[in-house]
Amino acid sequence: MTKPLCFLLVLFSSIYVSYSQTTDLSIAIEAQNLSGTPVSQVNIYEDFQYVITVLNSGNSVDNASISINFDTDLTINSYASQNNTNGASDVANISIVNNVLTASIAAMPNNSSVELIVLVTAPTNLGGIAANGTINPPDNIEDTNTSNNQSIISIDVLDIDIDFTVIHEQISPPEGTAINAWGDTVTYQFTITNNSVIDFPITQIEGNLILASSNFTGQPFAEFVSLECIGTNNGTVCPDLTDVLGNSTTVGSSNVSIPTTLFVNSEELEITSGGSITFEMVYRYSNFSCTVDPMPIQVNSFIKISIDHHILSSINSNFVTTHLLEANLCPETDICIETVQVDPEITSDIAYNQEITFITTVCNMGSVETPMRFFLQNLSFPNAIWNIISVNCIETSGPVLCSDFILTSEGGQVWSSSSFILQPNTTITIETVLEYIEPECATNTNSMSAVIRSGTNILDTQLVDSNPLNNYFTNQIELPPVLNLCVESDLKVTKVQTSPELPIGSSPNNTTGWGLVSYEITVNNDGDTDAIIEVRDYMPSVDNGDVSVNGMLVSVECTGTTGTASCFEIENTNIGELFDGVPEEGQLDIFWQIIPEDNWVLPANSSVNFSVAIDWLPECSTSPIEATNEVVAYYVNDITDYNITNNRAEVHTYFAPCVDLVTQTYPEFTQVNTNQAFNWVIDISNSTTSSNATDVLFENTLNSAFTIVGSPSCIVASGAASCMSNFNITGNFISGIIPNMEAGSTVKISIPVTAPSYGGAFNNIAEAIPSAENNEELTPETNISINSVQVIAPVLQKSFVPETIIEGGESELIFTVFNIASNPTQTQISFTDNLPNGVFLIGLPNWIEANGSITTFIGEIGDAFVGIENLVFPEGVDSCTFSVMVSSDVSGTYLNNFQNFTNNNNLDISQTSATLNVIVDTSDVDIEITKTVMPAEAFYGQNVDFTITATNLGTTTATLIEVIDILPQGYEFVSATTSSGVFDDTTFNWNIPSLNPNTPESLVLTASVISSTDLTNLAILHSVNEPDRDLTNNEDHATVEISNCLIIPEGISPNNDGKNDTFDIPCIEDYMDNTLKIYNRYGTQIYEAKNYINTWDGEANMGLLKSSKVLPVGTYFYVLNIRGIDKPFIGYVYLNY
Repeated sequence: MTKPLCFLLVLFSSIYVSYSQTTDLSIAIEAQNLSGTPVSQVNIYEDFQYVITVLNSGNSVDNASISINFDTDLTINSYASQNNTNGASDVANISIVNNVLTASIAAMPNNSSVELIVLVTAPTNLGGIAANGTINPPDNIEDTNTSNNQSIISIDVLDIDIDFTVIHEQISPPEGTAINAWGDTVTYQFTITNNSVIDFPITQIEGNLILASSNFTGQPFAEFVSLECIGTNNGTVCPDLTDVLGNSTTVGSSNVSIPTTLFVNSEELEITSGGSITFEMVYRYSNFSCTVDPMPIQVNSFIKISIDHHILSSINSNFVTTHLLEANLCPETDICIETVQVDPEITSDIAYNQEITFITTVCNMGSVETPMRFFLQNLSFPNAIWNIISVNCIETSGPVLCSDFILTSEGGQVWSSSSFILQPNTTITIETVLEYIEPECATNTNSMSAVIRSGTNILDTQLVDSNPLNNYFTNQIELPPVLNLCVESDLKVTKVQTSPELPIGSSPNNTTGWGLVSYEITVNNDGDTDAIIEVRDYMPSVDNGDVSVNGMLVSVECTGTTGTASCFEIENTNIGELFDGVPEEGQLDIFWQIIPEDNWVLPANSSVNFSVAIDWLPECSTSPIEATNEVVAYYVNDITDYNITNNRAEVHTYFAPCVDLVTQTYPEFTQVNTNQAFNWVIDISNSTTSSNATDVLFENTLNSAFTIVGSPSCIVASGAASCMSNFNITGNFISGIIPNMEAGSTVKISIPVTAPSYGGAFNNIAEAIPSAENNEELTPETNISINSVQVIAPVLQKSFVPETIIEGGESELIFTVFNIASNPTQTQISFTDNLPNGVFLIGLPNWIEANGSITTFIGEIGDAFVGIENLVFPEGVDSCTFSVMVSSDVSGTYLNNFQNFTNNNNLDISQTSATLNVIVDTSDVDIEITKTVMPAEAFYGQNVDFTITATNLGTTTATLIEVIDILPQGYEFVSATTSSGVFDDTTFNWNIPSLNPNTPESLVLTASVISSTDLTNLAILHSVNEPDRDLTNNEDHATVEISNCLIIPEGISPNNDGKNDTFDIPCIEDYMDNTLKIYNRYGTQIYEAKNYINTWDGEANMGLLKSSKVLPVGTYFYVLNIRGIDKPFIGYVYLNY
């Protein structure tokens, strides 16, 4: 038997437990200029701000966490929490690591919000930048609507004219005046001025020198001494120059593109708009080189600054010409070499494998010793191949010996000397014996001319050869024809693109999307000889001016043959390795190859096919991007390929140029009321760094809570673009094609909607997707934008009390509606809660706390729904509460949440959830109540003890037993003691937590008899958590009988008639320790007796009338005190005769 009692404390506790585990957080990010106006575009290096709004449409939550990923090129300057509403805490514990901002919010009550403003500086590179933010409750809290826990917005960084000037001048000595001596210093100054309309950083400052005079007049040695900032204006600050890198080196170039750099400052330096900064630097110049034509040396000094700007990457200052001194006169030498054929004579015919002897003479006819080396080389290799039989130094003259140097042969086709010093007026004679090797075959029967070259190298750059024409010598020999003609074979390779299918990707006007391209390679042996082949499929070297393209081999396999050819396993592949086409140590980037060691035999008049797939990853460009894949095939064995022009094949694939689309969606207002009309706005921009975007797919997914109330519109907000002609609308999904967007253009799309009739936070997702055939996206993360709007409405909470009942038991379903902040008047609040199947009403809805609110309740006994219609909140009321009793006859867990609601209006039910657990009754409880009293007969004023015994006669434990003792008015409560549980002497409720089978618990209640009537005391079982199997033994009573002892008469008549002649108190003789006092109506005591034994006959024994005569007729008052009885007996007696 369960009889629930509902108390306010229980209600509040139940609501807290039921809803503390859910919430509904949302986040919205907006980009603004510093005036607070929303923006979708900013200029490079412009200061602007992000406003991140965090809202809670659900239950109060503590310690929510935020994470915002800002673009890595963005500079975060400062941040602050602001605009807390409805008790929200500040955004705190803010940390920024690698442009990821994390923070927490200590408290977020329902319908509260807080903003975080982040001041940033735009990057100097153009294009889209994204901010991606998330909000999450602690792990033990469930967010019931995670779709609005993320916000993504993107903005486009636009270009602006950047204008710097660098003025350079020489201070000491004055420009045009030469230094006094080698080793002197020269002082310069330069001023950098920012003429741009914005502050802007320079990334590097270089001090450079080039030769202004002729290289033949000499090269000076320049040394960096110092660099100092000596002045700034307009807010520009001098930098720390501690880490400036100085250099000391020879100035040898007159090319401004490859100058000699004496110092580099790579610390970024911001120069304010209109600001300037002046530096002073000091160089030292020394003589380094000699010259054959002494003239004053001059150098041009200039300053180069670098800036991070896509158009203006560097600026050079004016040239300052520094006049130096003359270089020293260079010493002269005259090195010579000559080679003569001595055997056979020069006019004789030469045969293959015939020994030929040459005499080479090396000399120094100058006046100075000369570091040098000399050599003899076969210039006709590989068409003519010789074999060096011997090479020897046979004679010298002057101060030189054959042992001063070593002669070595390198690869057999050249010999050379080691480096040594050749003194003036000396000669060296070298004898060389060699033979030419006859080829096995030739492609023709013509004779062959073989060229031999001998030469010298002077190893000292400060020496000048007065006659360079005798530094080398050439010989020519006619070799006989080769009569054995080579077998004519032709190894041919072809390569075609198979996917995407041509002509897609075949030209700049027909590009393909980035990614996988498949090729078919065919190698054909068009000859009568079986051949071992080698094949290389590779990425050729690209010119520096080309756009970088990366390629990765995905697969390669031999797919077919003709003739008698066979497929073999391809051993040498680089699958999964990314190549850039830049050779490393002279090696090309090879995707796969067949090498000579593989011994891949391709039979005569046969071919083999290969299928190759390569994943191409180009670098972005505003023009179509070309990727080249080449293949070469060669014979390995001694087969002459008569047509080497078809040993190479290549395919050029043209990929779509890049675009950088930037999408941003935001609501017209960050908070709206229920049923309010507003616009979702979507800005789509094509960055200024992009190519034209063609056929851009626009997709927008509105939360199903919104209702589209009109046609979406599209306008060109800036630049040259074409808006979509029509929108495709399916439910809340909107799409369309933007035909064209030129670089720097923006289109603005507006979608008119109405907010739902209920509260919560609801998002919109917008995306711009470039056509893969026409364009490739540079930054896909900026193509999508997610934002939320909070719909403000009163919030509904509910709970079951208790949450667990047995089949057929009762629970109270309690609803509380909370007003929005500021507690305005609310009307038209309605809902229907369709109870879970199996739960039904067993009572009518009724107010617990109306607080002046009025409504029409919905639901009758037996219905499976309950609700309200047109609830009205008076102004200033923050909540109201009503409830209804429910039950279920079937065990189970009954979830009653927001999905059970219909007919919602002006109400947020997103967090409304309660669960009723109905369990099978397996209990066997029978509570018996018995009551006894001792003594059973008492006199007036006597204390009696009632013993109430509660016994569980069942076989299972009973819990939450409540017994009520109904003490009648004939008793006065004195005290109570219990063997278990708690007795409340204000309500006379005895609560026992549990009662095991066959276990009695007792309550002894002591009371005083204060009346002769209403003396039956009833004890009843008020409630027990389990069903009581026997209701007939749930109550018992006990009655005290009153005896005539100490029943004091109200009158006496002492007239000796034998009736009432004395004041006769029954049983007074049993209470001999007593005192009786009698007073007249004036309060004067006229009688007193100790151990009174019924002897007073109306005569006084004290006072004025003591023993004189009988007392007059009238009313007298008595006080009888009996030892052992706490309270005296007080009353009146009437005296008559």
